[in-house]
Amino acid sequence: MRTHRFTAVLLLLALAGCTTTRTTAVRIDGSSPAAFEASWKALVATLNQEQQAKLNTAVFLIGATKLHNSGYKEGDSFGPETLRTELDGKTYDEIIKAGAATGTKIIGVEHHGGAT
Repeated sequence: MRTHRFTAVLLLLALAGCTTTRTTAVRIDGSSPAAFEASWKALVATLNQEQQAKLNTAVFLIGATKLHNSGYKEGDSFGPETLRTELDGKTYDEIIKAGAATGTKIIGVEHHGGAT
C-alpha cells in the first residue's frame, strides 16, 4: 500500500511539473534603435488584434501626453520609435498601465472632409 501511495505522489509531482509553464513577457529593449525595433516586433507578434489595438492606444496616450507636456511645436510627431526611452524595459502590461496612468482621455475622433 505504501508503494502505491509513493507512486501516486511521484506521478502527481511529475504531472504538476509538466503542466506548469512559465512564459517570460517580452520586454522592450530601448538600448538602440535596432534593439528597439526587434523587441517591438517580438512584442507585437505575441499579441492578438485586440491587444495590438490596446497597445497602439496606450502608445498614443503616452506620446500625446509627452508632446503636450513638452510644449507642442508645429510638425512634432511621435510613435513607438520616438518613445523608445519611455517604453524601454516595459512589458505589454506595463505599457498599458503607463498609458492609463497618463490620465489622458480620447473623447472623440472626427473626420474632417477634405483635410489631408
